[in-house]
Amino acid sequence: MIRVRRAFGTFSALLPVFILCTALATSQALAGPRAAVENRKHDFGSVYAGSDVIHAFVIENTGDAPLIIKSVRTG
Repeated sequence: MIRVRRAFGTFSALLPVFILCTALATSQALAGPRAAVENRKHDFGSVYAGSDVIHAFVIENTGDAPLIIKSVRTG
């Protein structure tokens, strides 16, 4: 019975430390820049050859650090 109490006492003492470490790791994983794009695709439909078409994609940084866009590619 004493071993069970001792083991439970150790477990209950370490549980808050585990919870704190998990919370810190989760918050650090979510930190940084985060790009939010409402409409990720756009279909221009039928376009005549040589025509210029324009569409603006709105990108919002919802993170807590500067967002740097290094490259863009078409799908």
